[in-house]
Amino acid sequence: MGINSTRLIAAAVALSVTTVSWTLDVSTQRYAQMLASGGVSSMQRAGEEIFNQGLKDQELLDVAAEALAQNYAKNTGETYVDAMSWLCKALGNSANGRYQELLTDVAKKASNRKLSKYCEKGAGSLPKGAAAYVAGSVNLDRYKEGGAAYGAASAQATPKPTPAAAPAPVGKADFSLVKVGMTMAEAVTLIGEPTNTSSHVTGKAFRPFNFTGKGSVRSSALYKGVGRLVLSNDSAYSSTQRIVEIVPDPTETGFP
Repeated sequence: MGINSTRLIAAAVALSVTTVSWTLDVSTQRYAQMLASGGVSSMQRAGEEIFNQGLKDQELLDVAAEALAQNYAKNTGETYVDAMSWLCKALGNSANGRYQELLTDVAKKASNRKLSKYCEKGAGSLPKGAAAYVAGSVNLDRYKEGGAAYGAASAQATPKPTPAAAPAPVGKADFSLVKVGMTMAEAVTLIGEPTNTSSHVTGKAFRPFNFTGKGSVRSSALYKGVGRLVLSNDSAYSSTQRIVEIVPDPTETGFP
């Protein structure tokens, strides 16, 4: 075999390896799509799954980094902060120093102490000295339909025309009718029953001086395609819960 043939084969192998290393599989494409959607529920679930599964695909993590950079300062609601905190945890769990500078920056600038704490912790677990991820280097729009944004073919692809917005389904819940402080019963009379509900015990349930038990249970009423209502209990001696946060999210699946 000639030298030129050997070089051609080596080049083809190198190209193949490079292509594979930047191609998302089906599951990671789904997480990238969830992150790019901008829906707080979707971003939260994606960040949690990336962290729990210990995913370290750099393309997927770059999407998570861009989602964090674009969204961490948009909203200080608890659900939003939880979503951004999961992204910090996922990036901090990556062992990739590429995200150390971004997490440090978010930790300094975030107005929420919880988010700052998780980003600072994540940054501290990453090695220093790596070339930093540059915010804005990933186009999230290219991931909204599950496609990859890397590679010349993707970069040069003709963008698809934006489809006209579909009319809202008849009977779709209208979150503008509900207010913080309402009970779930009041909300249901205004916008109907949720698609699904979920609840969990909070850290306040274990505080020795929380004598009333207020805030010890947190619940979510999920409305598919609309968003979620977050509720908290008045006390441990009452079943009454009141809305503490209204989270519009057109990507809400309706499942916990």
